[in-house]
Amino acid sequence: MNTDSLEREIADRLSAEFLHRPAMRQEDAVKFVFQAMLGVGHLLSSRENVTRSIARETEALQADSAEPLLEILSPAWCRLNLRPAKAAKLTPGIIAGLMLTSDSGRLFTRQDVADCCRRIALSGDSPLTDDAVSDRVPDEQWLPSHSALYRETYHPAYRVISADWIPCMKAVRNIAEKAAGVSRLLVTLDGPCASGKTTLARKLARVFGGEVVHTDDYVIPHAQKTPERLAVPGGNCDAERLAGEVVIPYKSGAPVRTRKYDCRKDVFLPEEQLPDARVLILEGSYCNLPAIRKYADIRLFLDTPREIREARLMSRESAASMRQFHERWIPLENAYFEAYHLPDDGQILISM
Repeated sequence: MNTDSLEREIADRLSAEFLHRPAMRQEDAVKFVFQAMLGVGHLLSSRENVTRSIARETEALQADSAEPLLEILSPAWCRLNLRPAKAAKLTPGIIAGLMLTSDSGRLFTRQDVADCCRRIALSGDSPLTDDAVSDRVPDEQWLPSHSALYRETYHPAYRVISADWIPCMKAVRNIAEKAAGVSRLLVTLDGPCASGKTTLARKLARVFGGEVVHTDDYVIPHAQKTPERLAVPGGNCDAERLAGEVVIPYKSGAPVRTRKYDCRKDVFLPEEQLPDARVLILEGSYCNLPAIRKYADIRLFLDTPREIREARLMSRESAASMRQFHERWIPLENAYFEAYHLPDDGQILISM
């Protein structure tokens, strides 16, 4: 989305916000544009400080599942309302994690925000006017705040997070709810190659203080890649070893010791003990094979448009490797999805 399109969308959302909350004043409108463009980056500190701040605020709030959990500010950012978050068992630590995984760098400057405010003000379709509030935005020491009237009327309580979390919010809520009642939660994250599973798994692990294990570390050794083995859907994965080393010990409360397999060198790496974690995310294709899926508490499936996946593969793979993907690995993966009818009704589908 180019800058002009972004500005039009922000202006439209601001006008809709004014209709929904007519007590908005100039400072509230500037704060809206400020957050829509700069997001959460201007407020980040340590996770401990962010968590403490949220905990102090939520302690006095009444949980309210009727209030919308998310309100979109722009294609990049949204507000996470704290009252429904409390109802959904999103703890202060989880919310802090969502914020800290949302800092994607500042694409705009404060001057860009001030200029956007002035242009929107000239349109006359919002509570923005070209006055001293917009002039203060470029000052790095200044932070926007809601007007007294807005606070008294609407009692705002929210944090800003990346809009990238919107399609994942059902998964986040399910993990939060189930993690609250168990000592160890196993989450599987399946999906086609280059769909973004590894990136999402790392972000979820950071949000929930979890650990990640990759099925790519549990492919079968080259000597076992016979035509007969690869003809079995999912046969490229050593699901039995993965279940025995990781899944079963984790679910039984025992220490987890992994032996990653280096496919390029065709060797097993030294054994490592996985740090104990309340949430373990098993990421990668083949994590829904029968030997594994029966132990999963939550199963996710990440669906990303094919053209995006192709572009990602082309950016990171050589021409020879791309041929391998198209001629061998993707067909094997598709055969596995078809054989086990994935995604199925028991999975939470995340469409990015």
